[in-house]
Amino acid sequence: MAEQRTLKQLTKKDFLERVHHGTLSADQVLAKLLTELQQFEQKYGMRSEVFQALIVGTPAEDHPDFTQWAMCYRSYFRTLQTKFPFKELANYAH
Repeated sequence: MAEQRTLKQLTKKDFLERVHHGTLSADQVLAKLLTELQQFEQKYGMRSEVFQALIVGTPAEDHPDFTQWAMCYRSYFRTLQTKFPFKELANYAH
């Protein structure tokens, strides 16, 4: 039987401190956010894009899980934009 690796869980505070102090690369941040997004997607049976489109502006938006999911989704795209600025990506559109 293959041995399973256990990943050390970071608290949100530790995670934010590492990001703030630059000890986590953008790739590491993206990987952690993507893992969290996938957990929400599995739990609720829908893609994050669909969730985001359906939940914004509704009373359900205030549910703690949904608030966390929405913050994670926005954080993922903000981090992605810092790694690949729009101006840089525009060069590939032509």
